[in-house]
Amino acid sequence: MSKGSESNRLAKECIVTALVELMKIREYDSITITDIAKKAGVSRMAYYRNYTSKDDILNKYIEEVGENIHKMIAESNSSAVPYDYFHALFEQLGKYSDLAIVAYRARLGELILAALIKNMFITFPPPNNSTAERYHRFFLAGAFYNVFIEWLKGGLHEDPETMAKICAEMATNGCPTPFDEVTGK
Repeated sequence: MSKGSESNRLAKECIVTALVELMKIREYDSITITDIAKKAGVSRMAYYRNYTSKDDILNKYIEEVGENIHKMIAESNSSAVPYDYFHALFEQLGKYSDLAIVAYRARLGELILAALIKNMFITFPPPNNSTAERYHRFFLAGAFYNVFIEWLKGGLHEDPETMAKICAEMATNGCPTPFDEVTGK
C-alpha cells in the first residue's frame, strides 16, 4: 500500500470514528463538518477529499461494513445453514453496535436497512428473477432489521447464539402470526 493511500485510509478511519463519537454526545443535525474534522484531527480538505457530507460518511461506512460481513459469510459458507448465517450476522454486527445505535438514533436506520437488503440479494439472489422471491428477500431483510434494532436497543442482552437460534427458527419454520390468533389456527 502506498504512503498516500495508507494516509487516506487512516484519515477515513479517523473521520468515521470522530463522527460516531460526536453522535454519542450530540444530536446528529447539530454536528458540523468542522466539528468532525477537528475531532478527527484532519483538515477540511482531507475531509472533502473523502466525503461530501455527514450522510456520505455513514452511508459509505455502513455499506463497507455490510459488504465485509457478507464477504466473510460467503467465504466461510455460513449462508448454507440458516443458524450459521444468522449467528455470523449477529456476531459480526454486534462488533459495530456503536455505529448502528448512533445511526438509528439519528433516524438513519434506513442506511442499515439498505445495506442489509443489498447484501441479502447478493448472498441469496432470487431464482429466475421471481417476483415472489424478490419480495421475500425484502420481507426477510426488513424482519431481520427490526430484530437487530430491538437487540441493539436491549443492549445486546442475548448472545449471538440465542439470536441466531430465534431467527433461524422463524426463517425456516415460520412463526405464529397475529393472523393465526384471529383465525384460531
